Amino acid sequence: MAGSLFAQDYNRDYQFRQDMEANRVPAAAEGMRHMFEFNVDSIESAAISFDKIKTKGQDADNGTNIDLDLNYAYGVHPNLQVGTRFEFFSGVAGSEDAENLSLSVGGIFNTNSDFTRSPFVSLYVGAGWAQQFGNDSSRDDLRFATLSIGRRFPLGYLGLKHVVYSPEVSAKFVNSTTDESLDYSQSIQFKFLQFSVFF
Repeated sequence: MAGSLFAQDYNRDYQFRQDMEANRVPAAAEGMRHMFEFNVDSIESAAISFDKIKTKGQDADNGTNIDLDLNYAYGVHPNLQVGTRFEFFSGVAGSEDAENLSLSVGGIFNTNSDFTRSPFVSLYVGAGWAQQFGNDSSRDDLRFATLSIGRRFPLGYLGLKHVVYSPEVSAKFVNSTTDESLDYSQSIQFKFLQFSVFF
């Protein structure tokens, strides 16, 4: 009798594990290799905004801010993704007109072949510029590298099959080749409101 109950429990647990595996979609599989990444704060800031700015001693100025942040990666191996990041800002920063652009490429190593539930390490290198207009106009040509570590958590239990929570911590190193207003900078970034979409 005890053996029969044990066999039933084992078979029930085995069937549960089989069902879980059947519902699990490896992101490295064909059809789930594309990944777009986004931060909640970048969505809240909006891609395009129309602003009216008044500074002391000057007339009000109407302007348009364009703030784009695009991150894409493609799975080329069961544990490896290659990606590109594009950032562009044009508008008013503080009280001055500014224009910043950066483009970087890199790789993401995943310890799990299922990208949607894997710890990962990424390295991106890139170039760009930061330009400021006005009385203190300057332009810095930039070279930079970003090293990150994080983990992805699937949100299937919320009914979001293709969306994962992907927090990470990044170290970013920036150097200016022109040294007009910037020599170099180093920063640690905590991206706790970051999500990825796989398809």
